[in-house]
Amino acid sequence: MDIQRLVDAYIIGLGDNADNSSLRQTLINHIVKGDMSLLELVQALGSYLASEEAGRRSKGAHVLSDVLTELPESAIPAQATTRLVQFFCARLSDATCVPHVLASISALQRLSSFTDQCSVDVLRALFKEVHVQSFQHSTRSTAYKLLDQIIQSHPQVAKMMGDDTVLGFAQMLDGEKDPRSLMIAFQIIPKLAKLVDIKNNADDIFDVVFCYFPITFKNREGDPSSISPELLKSSLRAAITCSAHFGEMAIKPLVEKTTATSQSVKIDAYETLTAATQTYSPEVFASEMEVLIEQIREDVVMASDEKVVNAALDTLEAVYSVVSPAAPLTSSAAGQTPEIDETTTSLDYVLKDAIFQLTAEEVKNSDQVGKLLLAAARSSAYNCNVVSDAVLPIVVERLGSTEVLTLRRELMDVLNYVLSASCDISRKAECLEADKDNLLNIYRLDASVPLDKEYSFLHITRLKGITLLTLMPQFLDKNETSLALQTISRAAIERNEDENVNKEATHLLVQLSQSNPDQVQTTVLPMFFTALCEDMVAVHKIASLLNALGAIGVAASKVLLPILDGLASVITTGSLALSHYVPTLTTIRKMIETTAATTNGDTVCPELMTKVVAPLLSWISESPDTGHQNQHSIVVEIAKATAAVFSKLDTETQGQYLKPVFDRYSAIALDPDNTSDPLCQLLPLYSALVCACTPQTKLPVEDLSRYLGGLASAALKTTSAVHRDVSFEIIAATINKANAGTRGELTKSVLECADKVESGVAHILLRHWLARALVNCNDKAGYECVRWLLGQITQGSMYSTEAAEGFNIILGNHDWSVTPATHGVFKLLSKQRFYATVVPEITSSFKSASDDKIKANLLVVLTHSVQHMPKSVLMSGIEDVVPLLLSAIRLTSGSLKAASIRTITMVVLETPDTLMSKVSSSIIPLLIGSLTYSDAANTVQVRQATLDALSLVPEKYAYSVIHGARRDVLRALVKARDDRKRLVRADAVKAYNKWLNFGDI
Repeated sequence: MDIQRLVDAYIIGLGDNADNSSLRQTLINHIVKGDMSLLELVQALGSYLASEEAGRRSKGAHVLSDVLTELPESAIPAQATTRLVQFFCARLSDATCVPHVLASISALQRLSSFTDQCSVDVLRALFKEVHVQSFQHSTRSTAYKLLDQIIQSHPQVAKMMGDDTVLGFAQMLDGEKDPRSLMIAFQIIPKLAKLVDIKNNADDIFDVVFCYFPITFKNREGDPSSISPELLKSSLRAAITCSAHFGEMAIKPLVEKTTATSQSVKIDAYETLTAATQTYSPEVFASEMEVLIEQIREDVVMASDEKVVNAALDTLEAVYSVVSPAAPLTSSAAGQTPEIDETTTSLDYVLKDAIFQLTAEEVKNSDQVGKLLLAAARSSAYNCNVVSDAVLPIVVERLGSTEVLTLRRELMDVLNYVLSASCDISRKAECLEADKDNLLNIYRLDASVPLDKEYSFLHITRLKGITLLTLMPQFLDKNETSLALQTISRAAIERNEDENVNKEATHLLVQLSQSNPDQVQTTVLPMFFTALCEDMVAVHKIASLLNALGAIGVAASKVLLPILDGLASVITTGSLALSHYVPTLTTIRKMIETTAATTNGDTVCPELMTKVVAPLLSWISESPDTGHQNQHSIVVEIAKATAAVFSKLDTETQGQYLKPVFDRYSAIALDPDNTSDPLCQLLPLYSALVCACTPQTKLPVEDLSRYLGGLASAALKTTSAVHRDVSFEIIAATINKANAGTRGELTKSVLECADKVESGVAHILLRHWLARALVNCNDKAGYECVRWLLGQITQGSMYSTEAAEGFNIILGNHDWSVTPATHGVFKLLSKQRFYATVVPEITSSFKSASDDKIKANLLVVLTHSVQHMPKSVLMSGIEDVVPLLLSAIRLTSGSLKAASIRTITMVVLETPDTLMSKVSSSIIPLLIGSLTYSDAANTVQVRQATLDALSLVPEKYAYSVIHGARRDVLRALVKARDDRKRLVRADAVKAYNKWLNFGDI
């Protein structure tokens, strides 16, 4: 083996920028096998490493670095590590070799044979010989990473070197500008501060770090090495606040930064001050307290930006938590607290202004005053007592002496903020117990909410206060709590001229249900169920009650089952009016679906099946004809709820439920002449249970192929649309979940049975459902069904319209058949394959078709296909699809037309250049025509989609591109502002304003 020949070839390759990977691997293999040693490689590189030419020395170091970086640890002897480290440390004085030498040392540093002494040698050489800022970013980054690695793996070395480590690092960092390097450097500082006493050199390290505050930069899109601006900010913040020794130097400039005009700088300064409270001493903050509080008050009162306000309030709370006394209050008399003055507390900066506002004839900025008091009170139990004791007597006295509604509301707003601080038992104000009677008198737990809209704003504030009294630990007794809950419940239930009262009361009940579920269950729920069952209860009230119960149940798991059980009970016992069955069942279904989708859905659903779904199934089965005009809707809602719960049961439990279901319904499902049987209307329940089975659940039939064939035959013969649809749903779900071998046999059996029945529209629908089952699992038989359907369209079959409309079945959503929630099989890239296979065929057929009806049906197929495609798939080859979509806007109506417009909108949003040549001449005229509400094709859905598209156009195209259409658009939007529908009018106003101001700048 000629080592020198390999080395020379490698060096030549470096000069020619050739790929040296094979040579490098050859050298590594020789070292691993023992054919040569690392020291022999160094000797072979000797003429290069010792050369007087900088380029040759650099190439020699480069070879060594490449080999060491990929060499396994087992191939590097322990004694060689020390000698190599000494060699590389000596080479750090050669600036030409530094980039490769640092990479070599980094490779050695990961070895277990890299000792503490090696670390000492490296750090001393790095700090003494390398002027880091004179090198490119990649080398600087390697230097920072090397230091970080040594600190992590050899912390005792950094600690032993002490001041040398701190000063050396400060020298490295001074002048750094690259955000990627700064990120590493900022992360090193807290580690250093933890290991080393930086007291003697705190000013040196602080000067090179704080000069970057506040830090801002724009990351480069598409650059995998770029970093997040927020992550860089948080790293700098951690560096500035990592040591108490930085406190005296940092606090004043940080407070000054809070006065900046830039909101991002304000927020950064406040967040850094908040973080600093964890490490800086209280004395540091005390010196700047007055200036800081004044600035916080100004930012909160001005309320220019909610983020600034929140950051300022967080800082206020954090600072007060460290500067205020932590000791419990002492007093000379029981039930009294010491008076507040400048010698006892720093809270006077907030309290004096608050007291001035509260005692003024007109309370200004009550919301902001309350927020400031809340932040101060939340900071500690001591501060909570001081704030409450200072504010409560003033508010109580003023409320007792005024009847002015606005003033009462403002005072109660402030009081609510103060009370909310006491909802945490760790800082509950002691003085509240002494003023309990006053508080109960202010909030009047037993008073009803007046219907007069004039009083509603005051009573919303009152309801919030009642909620706070209820939330305060051990403040109200059981009877008082019950009274409070009844008052809030009445506000949620009873009709009010201002619906905000009902909404706020519902929101408060949701909050209380999480903290006090037992009393909510015993007090609140009976009131709601009673209200639901009242005679002649209005539809809008039922909706409000059901929405409230749904929100409470979803928010508090402990009351979920009692709510569902109660709603099911009022239905099954006949306590509920027939007209309210559907909305009540819809609420039950939505709550069940939300619960089933949670992480603990598998554990909750068995109980839901037993206590909620099973009683509903028994009720509807025993009384299949409820007499309700929307009987089918009732059955479908129960079926949806059943599918959501049943899909979460284990295979064994599913099997136990299926046997009696099949005994009851399978005979009806297989008989096409049983349409008059009341149980035929309940077949969706049967379908939901079967379709929700796991693939492992075995259906209780002897011959599955014969069973599915029988279903297909019955579906094709029956006159009942319900019977037909249910059969196809079961067939599709079963075939979709079957394994690949069985799937083909089942499909063949179904089609053979179908061929024995006279052709009709049901044959078309069967192909749609088979395509749904097979396309989603990437089975080629699915595309045979699709081509058969396209053939029906292009050949002008008498069922071509039904064939086109049914394409929505293939990729669209369904309640329970072939869905992810019911264990449907969806293979990766199935939609992409459908798009790549079918859309080109549609495009080709459209171009070659001469019959307008065929073209219109092909456009329907296209619209149904693209509206269910992922955005990434649709954007591929969109240029060929756009002309057809424009034709679809002309020739379709309703939901299909809206879907085409939304697809065009998505293209405008994602790739506007694609439509630039068409936007002014073709697209905008079509959109203007879609705004005419007198045209039946332009439904509300179409008009809203059109206005969304028109609003987007000025954002995506230059004035020069669309200025010719501006006048026509504005005329159309003026008419749209007078549309019959309020939502359309609102969208039209927004679009009009965008076009009106477009091009004025």
